Amino acid sequence: MSGSQGPIVAGGAGTTGSIMPASPNSLSWGIERIQAPQAWTRTTGSQDVVVAVIDSGIDTTAPQLQGKIWTNPKEIPGNGIDDDHNGYVDDVHGWDFRDNDNSSLSGSKIHWHGTFVAGIIAAQPGKGKAAGVAPGVRIMDLRLLDSKNLFYGSDWKKYAAAIDYAVDNGADIINMSIYANGKPPLILEQALQRAAKHGVIVVGITGNDGKSQVSYPGRYSSVLAVSATDQSDHLASFSNYGSEVSIAAPGEKVTSIFPGGYAGTSSGTSFAAPHVS
Repeated sequence: MSGSQGPIVAGGAGTTGSIMPASPNSLSWGIERIQAPQAWTRTTGSQDVVVAVIDSGIDTTAPQLQGKIWTNPKEIPGNGIDDDHNGYVDDVHGWDFRDNDNSSLSGSKIHWHGTFVAGIIAAQPGKGKAAGVAPGVRIMDLRLLDSKNLFYGSDWKKYAAAIDYAVDNGADIINMSIYANGKPPLILEQALQRAAKHGVIVVGITGNDGKSQVSYPGRYSSVLAVSATDQSDHLASFSNYGSEVSIAAPGEKVTSIFPGGYAGTSSGTSFAAPHVS
């Protein structure tokens, strides 16, 4: 939907505060707080587990994400044919629902948010230091947000289609570090219900308004709504809360990667959710 004042903003990513550089070989306090290093003595996650990240796009060329990106086994790269007949041509690593293509998600086209989220889930830099919670899993890259980290009133079908794509193509978990301005249309709730019916775990956020009200789509019963905690294990000052909250996880000044593989810190319920995913 658009008008004289431009597109209606329907939602965006749950990010707050500034971003800061960090040591590329340092572990985030969040990774240590949830005791991920102890878990790594048993497993770093299975490559058979696929986490779909519906976000602003991921820099799949980042060094810490090499070998971590899901590959569609039924698609032949670059032949211009929809080999698996799923309606998406050459969807080798996912799909760009923002621009409806399979183009490389790099450079100015993407916001850093999606890469930061993916890094918390699965990034693994050198020297044996794993920056992600489960560097053994695979990331399915599904872009919805634009370069300003927003989506619009005309994008609800794209959002639902991204969820359906994740389900239809074998994702085990869907991370949605996205909030909506108000209650979404029925089409989104129905897509989330289909995901739940197929046993796909959907992880969302509570929002960053510091209010006792969980934002959609985290408020839906089919979504695990994640609040953010600070380094004192208290609810972060910006984090929303409420009866719909499923769990809280580190979300203040946590470390991950930006496009190009540069390490840094940022805050938001957006970054609490991937600790759970």
